[in-house]
Amino acid sequence: MREFPTGASGLRRLRRLARDSDYRADSGTSVVEGPVLVGEAIEAGRDVRLVVAPTSMVGDPIVSDLLARAAALGIESGTVVDRAFAGLTSTRSPQPAVAEVAHHDVDPEVLVGSVRPGRPLLVLAELADPGNVGTLFRSAEAFDAAGVLVAGGVDPYNPKVVRAAAGSSFRLPFARMAEAFEAIDLLAAAGVEVWAAVPCGGAPVVEVPVDRAVALVLGNEPRGLSEELVVACAGSATVATVRGVESLNVAVAGSVALYEMTRDRVRYAGSG
Repeated sequence: MREFPTGASGLRRLRRLARDSDYRADSGTSVVEGPVLVGEAIEAGRDVRLVVAPTSMVGDPIVSDLLARAAALGIESGTVVDRAFAGLTSTRSPQPAVAEVAHHDVDPEVLVGSVRPGRPLLVLAELADPGNVGTLFRSAEAFDAAGVLVAGGVDPYNPKVVRAAAGSSFRLPFARMAEAFEAIDLLAAAGVEVWAAVPCGGAPVVEVPVDRAVALVLGNEPRGLSEELVVACAGSATVATVRGVESLNVAVAGSVALYEMTRDRVRYAGSG
């Protein structure tokens, strides 16, 4: 099994990809951390270009199996001494494998054109918390959404987003756009009805017309959606809560809303 020297170019690249969003954008690749997630990326057919594990974990069956799978597929792979491996990830307690994976987001027009009745599109407008974005990817896959359109905000290839998505971002189609108004214009031009998620005053989520192509827009964590953006949408919807609860975390609200919008079809599919 190959052992990389500590100054290998691939290791320098991984180190930078874990910390620099501009470098990720320029290179068209990002870091995936942990043997399970790296395996998910391989299983999903993503373009995995490099897999590295710490030397001390060679005897671990999960890690050794991952390295063997990567080698069998012709993916550059090997180990590096533990002290060098620790600098390759974005966490203080790194999981025992990292990989460089090519970006795989789709063209926004392709994603918007795939929206069909019963499968809403989730639009994330300027979300800033990577954990929330990753959780919403996971919920979107769980409730069979058409995909996720990231309109500004946190980089969907941020390692924290990828970890929170738990593999969903490898399987669920998603696209990126610079800002939310541009996304709404694109959706409207494609005949997709856009609804804004608001903390109060909107229609019950169950009244969102999922018998047609529809998208739900979620706003930035502290600010929500601007009044101008809400007005630009066809309607607004609210997840009802008991008195005294001002608002829900955006990942919780978005997940509940997706469940309400798809539960009849998902329940039927799950019973088969």
